[in-house]
Amino acid sequence: MDNNTQPKPLPEKVVRRHAEMIGEILPDFTKLVVEEGRPADAVLNAYLRTHRELGSRDRRFLSQAIFSYFRWYGWTVSKLQLDAPEAVLVGVALDLAELPQSFEFLAGRCQLPFTIEAMGGKGIEENRCILNERFKERQGFEPLELTDLVLPDFASVVDPEKVVPCINEFQARPPTWIRSRTEPETLISALAEQQIEGRIHDQVPTAISLEGGQSLGNALSGKTNQFVVQDIASQCVGLACAPQKGGDWWDCCAGAGGKALHLMDLMEQDGKVLATDVRIPPLKELKKRARRYGIKNIRTQTFNAVNDEPFTKTFDGVLADAPCSGWGTWSRNPDARWRASKRDVMQCASRQLKILNNVKWCVKPGGLLVYAVCTITRPETEEVVMNFLDQHSNFKLAPFTNPITGKQTNGQMQVWPWEAGGDGMFIARFVRDVE
Repeated sequence: MDNNTQPKPLPEKVVRRHAEMIGEILPDFTKLVVEEGRPADAVLNAYLRTHRELGSRDRRFLSQAIFSYFRWYGWTVSKLQLDAPEAVLVGVALDLAELPQSFEFLAGRCQLPFTIEAMGGKGIEENRCILNERFKERQGFEPLELTDLVLPDFASVVDPEKVVPCINEFQARPPTWIRSRTEPETLISALAEQQIEGRIHDQVPTAISLEGGQSLGNALSGKTNQFVVQDIASQCVGLACAPQKGGDWWDCCAGAGGKALHLMDLMEQDGKVLATDVRIPPLKELKKRARRYGIKNIRTQTFNAVNDEPFTKTFDGVLADAPCSGWGTWSRNPDARWRASKRDVMQCASRQLKILNNVKWCVKPGGLLVYAVCTITRPETEEVVMNFLDQHSNFKLAPFTNPITGKQTNGQMQVWPWEAGGDGMFIARFVRDVE
């Protein structure tokens, strides 16, 4: 399709229905997400499953509306006290450089003290000043601050120098990243045929970025076994593990197995991976994915890495991609910040140290233990590492190359969201002494 072709205008009944849906569903969505702690994408997917009559354009509208709503919730709802349609409209205007037709229609139904216009091309500080000026006559108005966009406790558990850059990064949707299992140029060409621009990362040749929201199943039809949707920060974990051909690894918190698949690809299918998780459904999904990619040497087993007795077997490497607060994913999951708390961070840190203490027994002398969490909080990253090393003198940090910069680390690295245009991720690599 020619990129210059303008989409057909939507019928008025469609845009009217879109506007009505916002007022109907947002109050319930807000309660489920903010008060009951359910992820917005899960809530949206559940809603769509029960409303099969909604088509692709309805789904795109709801996705944009809901995620813009939660991305700017700290300003629009918490601070300005806007109702749901107004909050959605301002959020979308802050996100986009041009308002889609349904949101233009919504603007005509909202009672804002100014004419709404798209502000996505401006910087966040400029937009903050614009909104402060436009809402200053509103009763009870308090000036918007950048820190309103995160929890009050945010600065107490994140490096103070990184607070502003993190918030700035959280307010923009990151690209989609895929990991190429073949020559990346092949996928770049296939994307180009669908008028989708893909870019190979300068330092990570298997990592390809493309604008979020693309339908990869259509764009790369027939090549689905040649790539894995995997954020670049997640790809860094496997690269830090650097498993050798013929290696025997244990991914002890595997989930649906993105990193287990990567380990096998790095070993060129010459090796073994035991993938465990406390949850059965993700392990079933991992089996399906492994079959799709033709990967045979991944064995799955349920295991509680916190409480279960460790295996008597030892491995060349153990990957502990531990459950965490997820504060590094707030660009991709903007609602998550309104479900978070400092207490959650501290509980996660305690659980993460228990996991390391439990699985360390399964590392061979001279073997590797790799700890990874998709977060940016000090208690879950450097403090967990410090506490683990204090308790276990037979483990040392094992230096490795930072995949993003190509520079040597001291054995631990924090990937900040702006460094690669993806999630925040912390990685530490330990080696067990030869006894």
